[in-house]
Amino acid sequence: MNTLAVTLRQTLGSQRLLWLLYGITLVLGLLVALPFYNTLKVEDQNSLAFLDLLNGFDYTVYSDFMHRSGRVISPLFSVGRWLGALYIFLSVFVAGGILLRFAQVGERFDVGTFWQGCSKYVGRFLRLFGVTLLSVIVGGGIWLVLGTLMHIALEDTLTERGLFWVGLTFFILFALTATLALCIGDYAKVMLFREDEQRVFRTCRRAGRFVLRNVGKTFGPYWVFILIGAGLFGVYFLIDDAVTMSGWLTILLMFMVQQALVFGRVVLKVWSLGTAYALYEKLHKPQYTVPSVSPTYESVPIPFSNGDIQPPVDGPGSLDKDLKRDE
Repeated sequence: MNTLAVTLRQTLGSQRLLWLLYGITLVLGLLVALPFYNTLKVEDQNSLAFLDLLNGFDYTVYSDFMHRSGRVISPLFSVGRWLGALYIFLSVFVAGGILLRFAQVGERFDVGTFWQGCSKYVGRFLRLFGVTLLSVIVGGGIWLVLGTLMHIALEDTLTERGLFWVGLTFFILFALTATLALCIGDYAKVMLFREDEQRVFRTCRRAGRFVLRNVGKTFGPYWVFILIGAGLFGVYFLIDDAVTMSGWLTILLMFMVQQALVFGRVVLKVWSLGTAYALYEKLHKPQYTVPSVSPTYESVPIPFSNGDIQPPVDGPGSLDKDLKRDE
């Protein structure tokens, strides 16, 4: 927990980095929100039905609107999907800059250096993202398939309560496997950065062994971040239920709450990656090979009684050789 506190202070001390990442996220959100807002403003035709959506989702209003204006809205959904892919790419892209920031403790944040760190590691981080995604799909998908087969096999034997516990068990196994793969991916990212490694598959295997050797100190904090993120969403939904958006003031209030949630997610992303970097630095013990050296008498100056320095002898047997030569 001491490492979490230290990296949290480092994260909160990097205000320029946090606001830069928040600004990128805000711009991407506005690229979707503004076209949607302008389109809805044109297509609603001053209808008051949309006011019902302020108090909660109404499927009737949504279906009527999509039936009448779906042709106009559909391209905007396509734009949203492309921007979602762009957001994933940017989240991978900025990881190198974030790690570089934690490697430069005490130095002033420089935007140019940050972008250089992002561009240097983006290629290998994209390959790592593909490997991690494949691990999540394959590793987690196995439990989903086994759970489905088990549900079908026991459908006529167990009650609904029993089937629920079977499904919950396999879902927990899926969640643990998926999050473990993501955790290994974060430490592989740190290794690729810290050791300037290019071989992604080899680094993933090393990261897997590292995480499993220190599962409590690596996978445990990773779940702490997951629970913190879930807690942030829980607080947001509680506020959303408590605040009735009946005017511009409450709408502005909820907008501020939403932006606070977005900023909190940015802090959480930087904090989790910085913690992985710090824990790797703390737990990784490189194996140094220390050569076995036998003591010799070479280059050992022997002083004369008059203060002069005798030249170094050749070895332990050289003194006997000199005596025989003098005889």
